Amino acid sequence: MNLPLACAAVSLIPAAGLLASYPRRSWAAAAGVLAAAAAGTALALLAGPQAGAGAWLCVGWGLLGSLYSFLLCRRSRGEHAARAEELGRTQDRREGVARELAQVKAAGLRTEREHKETLAFYGMIKGFSEALSWEEMRPKLELAASQFLGVADFSLYVAGDKGVLQRLSARNLENSPGGSWSTWERYVQEHGLSLCEAHLLESPERALAVPIHDSNELVGYFYARLPQDQDPATLMSKARTFAAETALAFRRVKLFQEMEQLSQVDGLTGVFRRGTFDEKMREETVRARTFKTTFSLLMLDIDRFKSLNDRYGHPFGDQVLRRIGEILKDSVYETDFVARYGGEEFVVLMPRAEPEGVLRKAESIRRAISGERFVLACETIPVTASIGIAHFPRDAATPEDLVAKADSALYLAKSQGRDRVVCYAAAKHPADQ
Repeated sequence: MNLPLACAAVSLIPAAGLLASYPRRSWAAAAGVLAAAAAGTALALLAGPQAGAGAWLCVGWGLLGSLYSFLLCRRSRGEHAARAEELGRTQDRREGVARELAQVKAAGLRTEREHKETLAFYGMIKGFSEALSWEEMRPKLELAASQFLGVADFSLYVAGDKGVLQRLSARNLENSPGGSWSTWERYVQEHGLSLCEAHLLESPERALAVPIHDSNELVGYFYARLPQDQDPATLMSKARTFAAETALAFRRVKLFQEMEQLSQVDGLTGVFRRGTFDEKMREETVRARTFKTTFSLLMLDIDRFKSLNDRYGHPFGDQVLRRIGEILKDSVYETDFVARYGGEEFVVLMPRAEPEGVLRKAESIRRAISGERFVLACETIPVTASIGIAHFPRDAATPEDLVAKADSALYLAKSQGRDRVVCYAAAKHPADQ
């Protein structure tokens, strides 16, 4: 037996055990201890009395070194477990903070969304309360559907004079069941649905349909295609609120229209309305025929009024209409009758007036209007008007024909360059002018 070689092998056991077990395989370190003990015992038995102090020193080194490797590995394993536990707690805290942060963000988004919805709801109610006609109501309804409900494809229907629903507004529903009222009525009948109940549809498209009731009367209907990012139940709840506010707005508009029809004076210009003028024309015609008298009709139209509206806005157009109404009332006698004929047109009925006096009065009105200066911001905007004149019974024998002759003269004033007065008789016989 080569004793030095065996001693060297035993002395290397601790290093091999430490290498095999580090940092956490304590079972490998324990195996090294057992291997060192077994090898030392075998060396002692085989060497017997020949084993010197050096051999026993190698055996002791192998045992002690392997035991130290085992203890070192156990301590490293404990430290690793402590570090792993601390790392786990740190990870748990990090995940907890991330969850709390996500909850805070979600709460912030919800608060922001609710705030926007509240503002949109307030704006919807405020807008509805300001609308007094269907023309004014339409853009406010479209804005509410877009901002408060968040839908882009929808249609709105309103009950007409005979209770038949008519389309007030529609967007992007050309091939949809809700694109027209007749199509929707047919769909409802074919599928056994009720027009008086709200519905969520899945076929032929994801949509909602909500009736608009005023008490028990169906005054309108709302149909919308469902956006992909919205919950149908939540949108339906908001649509019911929208329908309730719309019903109140519809009632307000209808009441105002009824009051407008009953009223004789135009609310914007302060002159009489078209219906009142028609009655006055019939009365004056009967009076003129009975007493063999005459009267004249002056028809005035604001030049390029649509361009003024488009360029400076409807509020400016209303300002022009209001001021011209004042000029007309201030320019005629109390026995004369001033009315708003429609849009930017006005009429003045002058009983027992002489043609020359009517022409002078028309020129005076035209100059007053052209001399008026309408100020918007820092800009002064000139406004002119064209005027046509016709006389009863010289130019026409009926009220309708007289209006047509005055309108013909007005058209000629427009075609000749605007801002002028044209008399029907003079236009018909230029040589007499």
